Amino acid sequence: MKNILIIFCLLSMGIQAVAQDKKKATNGEFWGKSEAYLHKQAFQIFGLIDEALTENPPTVGAPMVRKLALFNLDAMLHETKYDNTEPFNNFVDSRMQKLITELNKPVKKGMKIYKVYNDGFIAQTKSATIAFDIVRGAIQGKPIVSEAFIKQMVDRCDILFITHNHGDHADRAVIEMFIQAGKPVIAPTNVWKDNAAIQHLRSDKIIDKEIVLKNGKELQVKILPGHQSELMNNIYVVTTEDKKTVVQTGDQYHKEDINWLMNIHQEIPRPDALLVNCWTNRMNDLIEGFAPKFVITGHENEMGHTIDHREAFWLTFQKMEEIERDYVVMGWGEWFICK
Repeated sequence: MKNILIIFCLLSMGIQAVAQDKKKATNGEFWGKSEAYLHKQAFQIFGLIDEALTENPPTVGAPMVRKLALFNLDAMLHETKYDNTEPFNNFVDSRMQKLITELNKPVKKGMKIYKVYNDGFIAQTKSATIAFDIVRGAIQGKPIVSEAFIKQMVDRCDILFITHNHGDHADRAVIEMFIQAGKPVIAPTNVWKDNAAIQHLRSDKIIDKEIVLKNGKELQVKILPGHQSELMNNIYVVTTEDKKTVVQTGDQYHKEDINWLMNIHQEIPRPDALLVNCWTNRMNDLIEGFAPKFVITGHENEMGHTIDHREAFWLTFQKMEEIERDYVVMGWGEWFICK
């Protein structure tokens, strides 16, 4: 009888223990809290993408680890639940801080190309630091890149070129920062056309322009009359005193323009870097027209769009793997040195 009581007590204790363990498990941190679970997961994934890109910087083509990082970034950016969230904002801030830190370092040789956000780039050589289409960006009216980071970029850049009159390329707040800093802003005639502080340049023919910067250095600039559909889109060919040339095509996309752009290499210096939007018309023909040393793509994942128009990195790789020129695919806040 005594043994039976002991066994009964042990069984009772076991049942109670199982019940307590079950109760503890069902009170787990994320059980029944799907959104909190996904929010926490987003921190982990964005953080790992940031780390992977930092440890595996841009190179011609891409190793598997970079593709995995960028494709996972596509997946996160194409899930709108993460728009304007803390994990997303932390990721952007981390990328921009890395860019600013690197931008503070002097360039001793070659040309360093930074991808800021969307189709915004900075080209840096020993003699000049040149900004193209720098914008804050926005998701439902909230800036993606903070004004604090933009201000630091403006402080470090000598000039701003704007390709065309769309908000994802021409940001009045950024333009005003450059103007207040006494630095040149070059744009087509329909960009903030009532502001005399902007140098409005546009012609049906190639414009040759020499620009003297505040530091006394000169830029040789050719402005080609491109178009996004019917909208004027300046294509800038900028050569520094170091004899480094960068081309920003903006949102060039016009079927008739390609007929003369296919032979443009006969009229311009050979670019060290061609900055081309990832969805441009007849990509291969456009690239061969400029015959650059390196092709660097832009415009992936413009966050103001619906997900079907947030151009994916995997789509860019799909297109660029058919291109015979050396190409580099970069995420936000990354850089590549053209030697």
